[in-house]
Amino acid sequence: MTKTITLAQCRDELRKQLESYRALPEYILDGVGAGLQWLINRKAVTARATFLPPNASDQENQSFPSYWINGLAIGLFTFLLGLLISWLTGHAYSNDEYWLTGWAALTGGLALVANKVNIRAFLNTFHDSCLDKMLKVENIRDLEEWLSDNFKWWKPLFSGILIGPALGLLLYVSWLQNLPQNSSPNISPNYLVPQFHAGPLLTILLAGIQAVWVGYYLIPFYVAFPARLHRYHFDLYALDPSSSEVVGRLSGLLTFILYVTIAFIVWLTFGLTFVHVLTNSTPIPGLVFSAFVWLPTVILYGAGQFHLSTLITRAKWITLNEVQTKVEGLYNSSKIPDAGMLDRIDKLMDYHDRIKNTPDSGLDLRAIFNLINSLLLPILAFILANLKVATDFVNSVFGVKK
Repeated sequence: MTKTITLAQCRDELRKQLESYRALPEYILDGVGAGLQWLINRKAVTARATFLPPNASDQENQSFPSYWINGLAIGLFTFLLGLLISWLTGHAYSNDEYWLTGWAALTGGLALVANKVNIRAFLNTFHDSCLDKMLKVENIRDLEEWLSDNFKWWKPLFSGILIGPALGLLLYVSWLQNLPQNSSPNISPNYLVPQFHAGPLLTILLAGIQAVWVGYYLIPFYVAFPARLHRYHFDLYALDPSSSEVVGRLSGLLTFILYVTIAFIVWLTFGLTFVHVLTNSTPIPGLVFSAFVWLPTVILYGAGQFHLSTLITRAKWITLNEVQTKVEGLYNSSKIPDAGMLDRIDKLMDYHDRIKNTPDSGLDLRAIFNLINSLLLPILAFILANLKVATDFVNSVFGVKK
């Protein structure tokens, strides 16, 4: 005999699963935090009977080390590991290599932190509010299966190992080619043939793998999920769906993830320019960075808001169709409508137009201007830093000779 599960029970089951989910970068961050806690406060680890806290969202309220500390610890370990390899192979870091590997190691740790912040924001949004507004058991089951599939650890691990080293190698080669010949012993007499060293390369490759994970988890939670919203039925405010709590929460989630991602991209932009990877003499990294980082981030934010607007539009048309049915029913109820009937129809039409004129998006003009302002400074900095590259590229496309 099949047991019938209620909507409330289904919500409670998924809420418990939301508390247990961790992305792969979170396992690394929290694993380091649990190790630090075991060294500093072993009683806390013994008291909870599990190495990792069961709920990653409230672990810091239980004296668990902050993910910022854990990220810095991972960055320091990545830096020291490369330094150790260099020492074992008899290579002494130059000043340029200290700057490069220090920035790369810190970037890898920050990538894990950015990923954790985004994942927690997504899970907490549904755990605390949106889940209670879902109206169908099959929608909750669909979300449950989708989350289970996207929290499998082997997918990001494989992607990071496959893509991360390639990006790290591109960064290292570009950096070597941009060094002046007399600034470092890492350049061979032939300037176009760089000399690789295991220590710096290892640090950069590990940081590349960690940075790829930020982009990997953006694909399901920032790109694919908004496109699934039309499948789900939420309890929206019928008179103005754009003012519903769910719409505000989801729009705020997309904006928050965008801001965190932009902050990380700004760090990458200034960092790559500071360590002389994005320069006029190496246009390829700049083009790759623009094509695969800046442009998709902004476009996908717009796509996410578009899918959210479809949710609002569907809710509006449900109400509008009901009003239209009532108007037609009143109008067809008698051959010659009396004054009272016309007055009721007129009020329904006003009600219909009021709903129709409500916003179709969760964004307002102020939020759009804030978004533009947040993008303006880093984009201008990136363009100015690569102005000659962009000019030469445009001239080559249109056949303009210097």
